[in-house]
Amino acid sequence: MEEENKQADENASTQTSRLKKRALLAGFLTAVFLGSVTFFFWQTFEKNRRTILLSAAQITATSVAQQVSQIVTSNLAVLESFADNWQDGAPEDERAYLSIATPLQSRFPALQAINWISPNYLILYVAPIKGNVPAIGADLKRHPMAGPVLDIALDQRRTQITPTLELLQGGRGFAAYSPVLGRDGEIIGIINGAFRIRSMLASVINTEQVEDYTVRVREGDTVLFEIRGEGDDEQLQRTVPVEIVGRQWQVDVIADPKLASQHTINPELILLFGTLVTALFTVLIFMLTNRQKTSSRRHLHHINAGDDINDLALSITKLDGHLKSMSPETAEFFDLREEDYGFIRFYNLAPEFQSDGTASRRSQEKMLLAINRGEEELRREWIVRSAEGVHVVCNLAMKPSASNPDCVDITLHHNPAANASVNRLRYLATHDPLTGLPNHALFEDRLNQAVAHAKRYEKLLSVLVVDIDNFRAINDRFGADIGDETLRTISGRLRATVREKDTCARFSGDMFAIIATDLSEAEGAALVAERVVEAMSQPIQTTTGEEIRLHVSVGVALYPNDARAPSQLLANADAAMYRAQKSAESSYCFFVETMNNVMHARLSMETQLRRAVDEKRFVLEYQPRYRTSDRTLTGFEALLRWIDDSGKRRLPPDFIAVADRTGLLSPLGQWIIETVCKQIAQWREQGYVPVPIALNVSSRQFIQADLIKNIIDLTAEHEIDAAMIEIEVSEDIAMREPERALGQFYRFAEAGIGLTLDHFAAGNTSLRYLKRFPVQRIKLSKSLFNLALDEQPENSILQPAIRLCKSLNRKVVAVGVETEEQLAVLQAADCDEMQGFLLSAPLDAIDTAELLPRQKSPARPKATSSPAEDEHSG
Repeated sequence: MEEENKQADENASTQTSRLKKRALLAGFLTAVFLGSVTFFFWQTFEKNRRTILLSAAQITATSVAQQVSQIVTSNLAVLESFADNWQDGAPEDERAYLSIATPLQSRFPALQAINWISPNYLILYVAPIKGNVPAIGADLKRHPMAGPVLDIALDQRRTQITPTLELLQGGRGFAAYSPVLGRDGEIIGIINGAFRIRSMLASVINTEQVEDYTVRVREGDTVLFEIRGEGDDEQLQRTVPVEIVGRQWQVDVIADPKLASQHTINPELILLFGTLVTALFTVLIFMLTNRQKTSSRRHLHHINAGDDINDLALSITKLDGHLKSMSPETAEFFDLREEDYGFIRFYNLAPEFQSDGTASRRSQEKMLLAINRGEEELRREWIVRSAEGVHVVCNLAMKPSASNPDCVDITLHHNPAANASVNRLRYLATHDPLTGLPNHALFEDRLNQAVAHAKRYEKLLSVLVVDIDNFRAINDRFGADIGDETLRTISGRLRATVREKDTCARFSGDMFAIIATDLSEAEGAALVAERVVEAMSQPIQTTTGEEIRLHVSVGVALYPNDARAPSQLLANADAAMYRAQKSAESSYCFFVETMNNVMHARLSMETQLRRAVDEKRFVLEYQPRYRTSDRTLTGFEALLRWIDDSGKRRLPPDFIAVADRTGLLSPLGQWIIETVCKQIAQWREQGYVPVPIALNVSSRQFIQADLIKNIIDLTAEHEIDAAMIEIEVSEDIAMREPERALGQFYRFAEAGIGLTLDHFAAGNTSLRYLKRFPVQRIKLSKSLFNLALDEQPENSILQPAIRLCKSLNRKVVAVGVETEEQLAVLQAADCDEMQGFLLSAPLDAIDTAELLPRQKSPARPKATSSPAEDEHSG
């Protein structure tokens, strides 16, 4: 009889497996067929919709491009018509000029300024007068942007425009230059107009014309005008180029996808409808094909369900606890399939530990041992883990199987009342009840996981042990309640210093620990330790209004540098913490002494630098720059010196990198600019003729948006010309992102600030960008003329390099000239200017006055605006 039952079970199992495979195959084929049909229709409608949208975008872009071309041409025609008014001769005086220019501006809002320039590039009359008086008399010949455009306008005798730029009146625009020709063809002057692009285009492009399209007019990557619509899909964009007086603008139009839905079926609806139909028919075919499965499955499970419909019933082997079979409800609860049974044991369905603290595997082994020794039934509390990861407390009943002597039947009855208490007990077992932080046991478990992860992915992690050294005194003075509140405040601050993926735990009354994972370098652990020390150093306000100041010691150990075993890593961090306690102030200490010294030295320098910036403990020295031909002074280079706590004078290589990393360069740069402006103003007040002073900037300072504004504001405050400040940018910085650097160079040039490209030929400067950079000077890398000393003159690259720079109308400066041989080589190569210890060492502010010439007239000149301001202000 037993053999017949087994045979029936095997047949039922085989039949069920065949039905299931057939149903899955039928469902899969149905899904593939209907999915392919849905995809075909979706693709067809999507292609049709995209074609409509792209055609609409192309038509709109072409229309907008024509409007842009017409409105710009119309505005330039106004400028040219104005120029025709003076064919009989230049304006007699300013009043005659303004009588015609002022009404013109009122009729054309895009025209921000209209100036009269003489044939020798001098601005004679400006309109409007208000705010533009300083521009009168400005020479635009050598202006990096205006000069070349003026040359072309006069050579070709027709209107030319500059690249787009930021106008001082606000907004993006361009300057146009229209030659004024007499009746005999001679050039009488030039009319200069500054046009704001937004005011110009807003009159012809509006939201009603372009519906919900996104329309953008740009020059290269610079957006000149934009209307944001509903369209934002870059694949629906069409671009039409516009030729504007020899310059290329682009009109981008992005269509609104909703517009196509008004004329065609929405492809998303096709996709949604097809997906629903596919899913419905797939399920239906699967159920019809597998309709006999329920009747056959009854033979598979030999376990009767429990008294409660929510009971879980399963059978396991007596020998090792492997799953043998289970009820459908149990399989669904654990999300298991029949093919999984032979690989999963009963304890795999439970968390690692049970509520009594015993391991789940050990508990299963003890129960099976008791059943094998003759126990009829075992009952106990058991925790299982659902497919969603939820821990559920059940009453377990285990007894030998009546149908299979090699198996054991188990019934799990859900116990809701026990769940809340067990979860609470588990939380209390792994967390500190006062602060809510993980306790020592949970910390060790997470440390084991973190070390395993770091080992697998070859990552760096650190363990930090934090001790509050004077906590006992707090309890003694303020009482236990204040002490508990202080611990909660400490816990909150520690949580705030670490990332979400890091672990912060409380070991004992005044000792905490942190795991910082996925570090890229050892300095990351130092930063965490610094944040902990800084957070703990802030006073804590008690409820009585008194302040509590903590003394904290932090020990740091690194994996795998200091230890590979988790327990040894924790012990090393603890040892480092005891070493940190010897310090009189709150501090941290690394387990490795050499690393500890490096980190403390860096922290000490940062602290000193912050204090030095606050107390202005810096000085500037000025190294002269001379013209090679006659040794005339042409300027100074400002060199920063830091007087540290020991009184030692420190050079920039010692501290600039630290200042840059800690964000101190911004206030330090502000101080340098202000000091230089004061020095120039002081020279002028003392009766000397000031010369420009060059400032070196870092890569971070160069791209700061407020650097130019600070220079303009401070030079205006001290009533000096912005051209008296020169900015030196190294070749390496300029060539990291040349297009971005080019834009920043032009902003400096527009403000009238001098520019120098430093360390030329030290890297890889592109000739294309060297030609476009609007710099006045190029400083040669010292290696260029050092190399020349060891070579024959005909093999030297110094002379070709200097000729190249001079052919671009740039002055060439050699720095670091220290020997007579270097001086002779540079003079032979026709280098324009030089500086170095051979000519003069850096001087303090007092000694610089001896090099300056005296003013012929003691009257102080008024500040004049920069050429860029002269050209575009209004």
